[in-house]
Amino acid sequence: MELTQEHDLLQRLADLKVKSSVLEVQEVDREAMTKKTVQLINAQDDNITRLTCDPIKILDQAGFEADEISESPVDFDSVMQELNDRLVRAGVIPGHPLFLGFIPSGQGTYPSALGGFLPAAFNTYSVIHLESPAAVQMENRLIQWVADLFGYPAGHAGNISSGGSLATLTALAVSRDSRRLKAAHFHRCVIYCSEFTHYAVQKGLGAVGMREAVLRKTPVDTSFKMTAAALEKQIKEDKEAGLLPFLVVATVGTTLTGSVDPVDDIADVCERHQLWLHVDAAYGGFFALCDDMKQLFVGVERSDSIVVNPHKGLFISSGVGVLVVKDGGKLQQTCSLQQTPSVFEGMQFFSAEHLSPCELSFELTRSFRGAQMWLPLKVFGVGVFRAALEEKLLLARYFYRKLKETGEFELPLEPELSVVLFRATAPPGVDINNFNQQLLNDLNSDGKVFMTPAVLGDQYYLRVCILCFRTHMEHMDLCFSLIREKRGHLWGSFQSNA
Repeated sequence: MELTQEHDLLQRLADLKVKSSVLEVQEVDREAMTKKTVQLINAQDDNITRLTCDPIKILDQAGFEADEISESPVDFDSVMQELNDRLVRAGVIPGHPLFLGFIPSGQGTYPSALGGFLPAAFNTYSVIHLESPAAVQMENRLIQWVADLFGYPAGHAGNISSGGSLATLTALAVSRDSRRLKAAHFHRCVIYCSEFTHYAVQKGLGAVGMREAVLRKTPVDTSFKMTAAALEKQIKEDKEAGLLPFLVVATVGTTLTGSVDPVDDIADVCERHQLWLHVDAAYGGFFALCDDMKQLFVGVERSDSIVVNPHKGLFISSGVGVLVVKDGGKLQQTCSLQQTPSVFEGMQFFSAEHLSPCELSFELTRSFRGAQMWLPLKVFGVGVFRAALEEKLLLARYFYRKLKETGEFELPLEPELSVVLFRATAPPGVDINNFNQQLLNDLNSDGKVFMTPAVLGDQYYLRVCILCFRTHMEHMDLCFSLIREKRGHLWGSFQSNA
């Protein structure tokens, strides 16, 4: 009986080995898959790099129903065709030269895409120094480069996260722990930011257990920048009321207006009142590479933590954000385990010289994101990124000037970075907000350009953010022509209906 059972077991294992062996794709099949994938990538690139620009919005994703996941395999070519139809050729294309809405991210220079593919193919485990010392040291070197860019001194630490949201959440947790705040005090804690601070801060507060804390909106000036005098006034009033001010979030490049808060003045206030200063430079941070922008970053080196997104200002594939904390020990204290798990006992998993990502973030399993930064920075060199960012700054000023020269648009402020706000003047008797909302709908519905609105108080504006590496002067000229054309048609339709 036992021999029969042993035979059955061996036969079953042999059968399962045959069935599961298809997971090890053979070289000839890998080459065919790679060829098909490259064809898809090249076709997509051809579409979005032509000046005539295939439409930025191709099909409505809502029209597709997902197929069931079945037991039986599907031919690879069929699967790739489905991906092409349902993902590549559906919805808005973020890498398009006329993607001017939100803050463009995940544009994906080719070396950056390879930096995502290769670690996935190699299954590089970059969490612990012992398992992949080169990967850990590479990421630490990238963090050092970012820290140097913003003038952080020795002793800092950081991590490469999935983006600004997770990086911000981690910074909030570190600032909370640095003040030794307890849950019983959270309802008295105060965080200061402007109305233009990214909503990742509010989400992050909930995630670190501080939903009950007071999120104080500090007034802004006519350029939509946080005012240091108003901030200090709020802090003093909150202290007198028995509250616990502990954190200020300043922004270098608000996503709605592109404004840069006066970080140096805000740092003075934080030092006087012993508050943690966090800088959100997710959008604007890498403009620090441009010499003409250096003055906007004065005071950033005085902050306690900073977030910057390479998948925005370095034009790399989506899903890469960097957090740097000036006092690296505080980041490590918040993120490290209080005691070594038994699975690690007696093994030298960690290195005192090279801190591991799992000691500096909440993630215990993560992709090797550093390669997505490393490859393009090494292949192209930093100078190319400096030039591309300078071009975007100049394009914003160029576009602003063209709009202003027509006399047909209102522009509430000159662009400080690469965001331009404007709205068209409306025919007499027509509500200007409704007119511009219709103008934006007409522009986006046409599918040649994608923009988003900016509502300032009760006033409706259109907004473009120029941050795609493929966007050049000819694209902004085309955008300008489309705006004027749609405005003219809309103006005429209102007059004919009057």
